[in-house]
Amino acid sequence: MPKKEKENLPPSSQFHPKLLPCGRPMTLPAASIDDQLERYKKKLKAYLAGQGLKYSEQRWNIARLILERQGHFSAQDLVREVLLSHPDIGAATVYRNLKLLCEAKILRETLIDSDGRAIYESFDDEHHDHIVCLDCREIFEFHDSEIETQQDQIMRRLSFEPVRHRHVMYAHCSFRRGAN
Repeated sequence: MPKKEKENLPPSSQFHPKLLPCGRPMTLPAASIDDQLERYKKKLKAYLAGQGLKYSEQRWNIARLILERQGHFSAQDLVREVLLSHPDIGAATVYRNLKLLCEAKILRETLIDSDGRAIYESFDDEHHDHIVCLDCREIFEFHDSEIETQQDQIMRRLSFEPVRHRHVMYAHCSFRRGAN
């Protein structure tokens, strides 16, 4: 593996021994999210109160599952997880709450996958872009200030005022078996 690629990888102590289908090591999730969960719970309650909506444990259970999973997922993935963890919550309730959780900035639609399904992740105030591995379908996050600067310069040069953007790259992984 070229030196530059090695520099961009987290220390090996952060890797789970299991490999993704493309051969890339799987990273471990963050250690503790208790503080983050409490902050998001307050955020959800404040949003609901501001909209004249009631807080419910069903809504919070859906939001908590999203926050605890710490990754990218489709609505269908979330419905399956909710039904396994909370059989009393129906699929229609999950779908109805996806939009509300996006509006409350608990959840964000990240990209549309190759099957046309929306992919979500928990809302993060820090901007980042995505690389989708075409070998294992895993989604990797990154931030590069040079790319952001270039995008801003191009927008100004073309006389546009940026509102939001998504930068998603689709790639084959250099970790693919036999490609190393």
